[in-house]
Amino acid sequence: MSAHTTMIKLLRELERDGFTATRTSGGHLRLSHPAISGCVFGPSTPSDHRAVKNLLAMLKRKLRAANDQ
Repeated sequence: MSAHTTMIKLLRELERDGFTATRTSGGHLRLSHPAISGCVFGPSTPSDHRAVKNLLAMLKRKLRAANDQ
């Protein structure tokens, strides 16, 4: 499965979990959620499989920080 296909599936799951995804003028994704402060930016069409893993790691860190407060 390509990284792009994985990203599409991930976005569907994130939107079900309450995230809002919008595209920036540069083609990246801006992900926001009511529980976290600020936004998380990620690639919309990742060039390798690590981009998806890095985006997930950033989201987990933001959610963990929001739960600690």
